Amino acid sequence: MHGIIYRVTSYVYRNTLLKAYRGYKSHREEIFWKEHMECHGKQNPDKTFFIVRRTSTYSGLLSLMMTHLMRIDEAIKRGCIPVVDMQNNFNIYLPEDGIGKENAWEYYFEQPMNYGLKDIRKSKNILYGSGDVPEAFPYNDVKFASGESGELKYWQELAQKYIRLNAKTEQHIHELETQLFAPGDRVIGVKCRGTDYLRAKPEGHPRQPSVEQIICKTEEVMREQKCNKIFLATEDEVIYAAFTEHFKDAVVTNKKEYVHYEKGPIGQVVYREDTKEKYLEGLEYLSQIIILSRCDCFVAGLTSGTIGAMLLTKGYEYSYIFDLGLYTREEYNGFR
Repeated sequence: MHGIIYRVTSYVYRNTLLKAYRGYKSHREEIFWKEHMECHGKQNPDKTFFIVRRTSTYSGLLSLMMTHLMRIDEAIKRGCIPVVDMQNNFNIYLPEDGIGKENAWEYYFEQPMNYGLKDIRKSKNILYGSGDVPEAFPYNDVKFASGESGELKYWQELAQKYIRLNAKTEQHIHELETQLFAPGDRVIGVKCRGTDYLRAKPEGHPRQPSVEQIICKTEEVMREQKCNKIFLATEDEVIYAAFTEHFKDAVVTNKKEYVHYEKGPIGQVVYREDTKEKYLEGLEYLSQIIILSRCDCFVAGLTSGTIGAMLLTKGYEYSYIFDLGLYTREEYNGFR
């Protein structure tokens, strides 16, 4: 008898109270992440602050930087002051005990217009932007990435004005550059996506050059542009080994650990929970993209890191992005 009562009670709970609670919670979440206005006090009545945010995500720093840049653009076009919030919900760079207390954006960057969350906490007009991912840059378009389409310049100017490193990050990168390069070095930056893409060939993503193709192009550009150093940006141990075997001591990098590809997407391997502290991972990757953007020349497959370097560069003497089309459904091998 007790067993029957328990099963009936459990069934009623799951299908009424629990279901209703989950529905209520989901509805609250949906409303919270929609764009909405709030009044937190009487300060700054002549200003509207736009909270740049993104729903809880495991996305990497470059992805967050790009989506935040698009929201910053939206805020400015609407006459608002953008304030980036990576404090009040989960992201992989914020320790669990830091949620609601520390802004992970400020670990690396300054605020776009020098207003932080503390500065506006009693303001009258606070517009919370949508937490949805805005329409992305055309990652798959070499013409965009190379600047040929004419759209890149607009986003470069925006990124270089509002995506500013804080003093600690800038000092870290300066020290790296001092260690890696000597005065007078001419440096070619090379960005290579790992062999997970070369093996899996995921449908709709840009075809990546083979290691042989990118080494051949790098050698050509080094000779023609008189470069003596290669700054190599890759997470793949096989690519790193091939470059150092071919170019010897000309290869330098800020990467401390590499992934030996076995199976699965490299992104999943790089962002395992048991790797080093996320802040340091973010700093390492951001430093890599910044240094790439400051090289004399640039050679790359089309990846989000390539887009990031092109957004942040003030100009290369020579750049080459492989235009190999997109992988097709028939080519897809799966991440195995």
